[in-house]
Amino acid sequence: MDMNLKTTDSTINAVLAAIPEPFFVFDENGHYVDILGGVDRNKYHDGRHLVGKRIHDVMAAPLADDFLAQIRKAIESEAVHNYTYQLSAKDIKGSEALTGPEGKQWFEAHISPIRNTGNQPRMVVWISFNITPARNALSEKDALIAELQQAFREIKTLRGILPICSYCKKIRDDKGYWNRIEEYIRDHSESDFSHGICPECARKHYPAYFPSDT
Repeated sequence: MDMNLKTTDSTINAVLAAIPEPFFVFDENGHYVDILGGVDRNKYHDGRHLVGKRIHDVMAAPLADDFLAQIRKAIESEAVHNYTYQLSAKDIKGSEALTGPEGKQWFEAHISPIRNTGNQPRMVVWISFNITPARNALSEKDALIAELQQAFREIKTLRGILPICSYCKKIRDDKGYWNRIEEYIRDHSESDFSHGICPECARKHYPAYFPSDT
């Protein structure tokens, strides 16, 4: 078997077309020069209809301005520039009904300047990675940490010394307010109260119904 396969233009095009992540080629004026890859429809929409258009033709002005600014940052710095953004198919004209992920998605772009090719406008390669699952997992982690920290604070409060009124038995919270003991414990734990009456208090307050055993 001949292992010395030649890399032809058709082979290169086939490889680029099979890449899961989309490669956008933008010029310095915000034109979509070419779009390669991006075949993973679980994460990306087909953007080939955008070729030849300008970013400002298909996006709202504030978002288009931001995209163009990122492109020019990469060109001016002559270095790879990273940019994290949120986007949905509804934000791109002509993409609203295309197959792909629903709702807002988080993306991380690696924007690499292409060397000067003469009289043509400067261009960049914008590789987009869908980081929505990782972003959501991080948000869930942060929410869980916040819940655990709150639970720890509540447990610490309940385990500490609670200032309680000697007469009415109200408890002073950390803000200086006095609360009924039932309200305090309910607000600082998962417990709730079901009121009843103990035998001693029953005999004391209702002697006719609960006579003393002596």
